[in-house]
Amino acid sequence: MSYALHHDLSGDRVTVANDAARLAWNDTLEALLAHAAATPDHLARTLAADPDFALAHAAKGLMLLSLARAELAAPARDCLAKARAAARLRLVTRREAMVVEALALWLDGAPRRAAERLEAILLAHPFDVLALKLSHGIRFMLGDQVEMLSTLRRVAPGFGESHPLAGYVHGCHAFALEERGFYAEAERAGRRAVALSPRDAWGRHAVAHVLEMTGRADEGIAWLGDGRDIAHANNLRFHIVWHLALFRLERGETGEVLRLYDEEIRAESTDDYRDIANGASLLARLEFAGVDVGSRWDELAARAEGRVHDGCLVFADLHYALSLLGAGHAAEADAIARGLIADAQAHPSGERRDAARNGALAAFGLIAFHERDYREAARLLGAARDGLLTVGGSHAQRDLFEQAYAESLIRSGEHDRA
Repeated sequence: MSYALHHDLSGDRVTVANDAARLAWNDTLEALLAHAAATPDHLARTLAADPDFALAHAAKGLMLLSLARAELAAPARDCLAKARAAARLRLVTRREAMVVEALALWLDGAPRRAAERLEAILLAHPFDVLALKLSHGIRFMLGDQVEMLSTLRRVAPGFGESHPLAGYVHGCHAFALEERGFYAEAERAGRRAVALSPRDAWGRHAVAHVLEMTGRADEGIAWLGDGRDIAHANNLRFHIVWHLALFRLERGETGEVLRLYDEEIRAESTDDYRDIANGASLLARLEFAGVDVGSRWDELAARAEGRVHDGCLVFADLHYALSLLGAGHAAEADAIARGLIADAQAHPSGERRDAARNGALAAFGLIAFHERDYREAARLLGAARDGLLTVGGSHAQRDLFEQAYAESLIRSGEHDRA
C-alpha cells in the first residue's frame, strides 16, 4: 500500500496511506483528549482506512494497557507486533517509532520508562498531544505527580488559544497542578480549559478536584451541573458523578448520594477498576458516616471476585479488596493482600516493590478494620500512609484510606490521634 506524510490535528507528521485515515486519526486524537466514549470507534475507523498505520496500532496498545486488566496484555502485545510490522513496511518518523518503543517498554514491565520515552518526544515535538496525554495517564497511574506537573509546566504555555486542542492540554495542566496543591493556579487553568474546549471532561474534573480539596461543596455542585457537559464521555462520567456525590455527602444529603450511586455511578454493573473504585470508596464513606448501604456491596464483590489475581495495578487491587470485604468475602481479600506481598518480594527494589509493599500494608489494614481489630487496622493503615502515593490515584481517591485510618483510631479509643 502506498503512503505519504500528512499532518495531524497536532500539527505533527503522520505516516498514513490516505486522507481518510488521517481524518479518522484526528477524530481519535480529539476523542482521546475528551475522554469520549467514541474513542475506540474512531480508532477502529482509522485502522480500517489504513491497516498498516504503525502509530495507531501503538496507540491502541498503550490505551489497552491503561485499562489495567490482565487479559488485555495479550491484545496489547498483538498491537506491538502489528506496529513493528507496519513500521518495517514504511519509513515511519522517529516520533512514531518512539511511541512504538514506549509500548514495548510498558509491556516489558517498565511503565516509568515508557512515560519517559513519550516525554522525550515532546522535546522535539512540543505539540504532540498523543505523547502528552499518554504520558500524563501513565504518570497518574504511577502516582508520579512531580514529573506529571514538570512535563505540563514545560509544554502547556506553548498552547495558545488558536491551537485546536489547547483546552485539553490546559485541562491536563490543571489536574497536575491540583495534585501538587497549587489550587488557585489549577482552578484558573481548568476553567480556561473548559472555556476553550467544552468537551474537556478531564479539565472539568480537575476543577471539581480543586473545589473538593478546598471544601467548596456548593460551588462543586453548581460546577458539575446536570451532567449534560459530560454526556459524551466514557466511564469518566461515572467518576465525575462520584465527585458530585462527595459534594452531596459533605452537605449531609445521604439520600441523594444513594440515588446517584444507584442511578448513575453503578447504573452499569462493570468491572472496570475505576468504576469499582468509585462504588467501593463511596459505600465505605457512607458507612463511615453511619449510613446503611444495604446489599450494595454484593454487586461490587461479584465483579471484584474475577479480579482477585489480576495484579496489574495496586490502586485497583485495593478497591477490589475493599469491595470483597464489604460483602464479607474476607478470604478473597486476603488473597489480594498476599498477592501484593508476593509481588513486593519478587521485585526487591524499585517503584513496583514500593507500590506493592505499601498496598499490602493498606490491604491488611482494611482486613483488620473489617475484622473489628481497630488497633491493628490503625497500625497498618498508619504505616502505609506516607507511601500510598506510590499506588496511584488522586488525593481525593486516596483520602478514603485517611478516613479509614482516622475511623480506626476513633474506634480503638485513640480520639486524640484521629
